[in-house]
Amino acid sequence: MSDKNEIDLAIIGGGPAGLTAAIYGGRMGLKTALYEGKGFGGLAGTAPKIENYPGFGSINGLELTEKMREQAEKWGTPFYFNEVSEINPKEMTITTYEGDTKAKAIIIATGSKHLTLGLPNEFELVGNGISYCATCDGPIFRDQVVATVGGGNAAGLEVIYLSGVARKVYLIHRRHCMRAEACIADEVVSLNNVIPMYNCTIEEAITKDNKLGALKIKNHETGEITKINVNALFIAIGVEPQTELAKKAGIELDKDNYIKVNRKQETNIPGIYAAGDVTGGIRQVATAVGEATTAAMNAYLFIKKGWYGEGEKK
Repeated sequence: MSDKNEIDLAIIGGGPAGLTAAIYGGRMGLKTALYEGKGFGGLAGTAPKIENYPGFGSINGLELTEKMREQAEKWGTPFYFNEVSEINPKEMTITTYEGDTKAKAIIIATGSKHLTLGLPNEFELVGNGISYCATCDGPIFRDQVVATVGGGNAAGLEVIYLSGVARKVYLIHRRHCMRAEACIADEVVSLNNVIPMYNCTIEEAITKDNKLGALKIKNHETGEITKINVNALFIAIGVEPQTELAKKAGIELDKDNYIKVNRKQETNIPGIYAAGDVTGGIRQVATAVGEATTAAMNAYLFIKKGWYGEGEKK
């Protein structure tokens, strides 16, 4: 394996955790590289508004993660838009379409992905009226009628953002009220162009000219079926961890498929760490950043003390 394919620290994932690890790896003088196969910023990068990250009263998620990326690049960490297909813990290599790269330590920060509704034509309509990101696609539907499904913080923030873009916003939620934080739920209720549809689920997405044209909604209290004409549906019903790569590598997961780590963010395999949403717990940008800091600093100690390659955890 050539020198260019041998590095100190490999980071898998380009969300807040991965970007933070890249900042620390670069600052500590490690030969660091970050790999991301889908899009930098992670789910945080799609957030319309972040109001609980220290130092910023309110900031767009994409803007915040771009600042992190710029900071990491300043410290010399290269970014590769390559999806990692395999981790080999015995050889301490990662595999992309360009081949294998050997690392002394690896940080897994693959984050989480959006849950889907499971509608028969859901994936066909992605990009044709169905979206998982209001800030990405909301402006396309300016002054039109849209819907959001979900009842948590993410759905509430999507509704708040869309209320300033769309003419009318339907909020569809299966429970009798939102479960979002009070400040978010209260703001949603105060919006004049938002129409809540509680105790409701989406039964069908109806197409028109190969695009979303309407939704068939069922009220589970009354049994009533309602058809609403919409130009777009924004799905915000939760996330699940992206741990397929870790599982294939023999990294231990918990009962909910999150990567198990200790206080040092170590996995069960020496030299491999995990940080951010992929470890479960409180899924916030601030916690992802904190976990990544811990992981990067412990990876640095692991490398500098020459523990890599010994086969047992120190």
